Amino acid sequence: MEKANKIINGYTDIVEPILKYPRHRELESSMEILSQICDDSFCKNLYKLYEKINNNRVCIVGPGKINNNLKDCEIIAGPEGGLINLYSLGKKMLFVTTDLDSSQKIIGNLNFLSDIKFVHIHGDNLTRVKITNAYFDNVIYTTQILTPYCAIPIGSFTDGDRAIALSMIFNASEIYVYGFNFKKAICPHKDYCFPDYKNIKIKLAEKILTFVSKKLNYSIKRYNEYFIFQRSF
Repeated sequence: MEKANKIINGYTDIVEPILKYPRHRELESSMEILSQICDDSFCKNLYKLYEKINNNRVCIVGPGKINNNLKDCEIIAGPEGGLINLYSLGKKMLFVTTDLDSSQKIIGNLNFLSDIKFVHIHGDNLTRVKITNAYFDNVIYTTQILTPYCAIPIGSFTDGDRAIALSMIFNASEIYVYGFNFKKAICPHKDYCFPDYKNIKIKLAEKILTFVSKKLNYSIKRYNEYFIFQRSF
């Protein structure tokens, strides 16, 4: 995927110098699980997403408070934390991004609240990926580094910026983003949360989105309660 290749350096250039995550751990995790799951569903699900998203508007919903019933959103996606908002509105995501660190109540409902699951594999979640792998359908795996396996290597960091970046990769015309706050950690979907560490992560995520937008030719418009990424033609 050409667009994914354009932004792979987002993680390595922005996140690694700050948080010092060992890259070999990323590769070890991907090698241990991804080689077991390459099949035709990978390409079929990618094509399905491209057909639905290409040249259409996508609404990304995060874990923060939203003052919108999303009635005008035909295509909804977002990080696993946004599933709380979708559940309260009786809606379902086309795709969800997750690294499986939410409450087990949310993880257990991923199949019911989202069609396609982008499960992110990184250095410290391999055990949970192995445990939950058998319970999900329509899974596409993502990684933060290049691998030779059936996964999308995408230069994003958090589930939130990954959901937005994926919408750009699938050529959305506009991306409306609700329930995000890059100034304060929001963790209603987690059993545990470390606000100071989370605040560092969301600041890095914001930098990555700026990087990704420039690379993939999207402009950003910010409003009080939401923001919009608009593709430049």
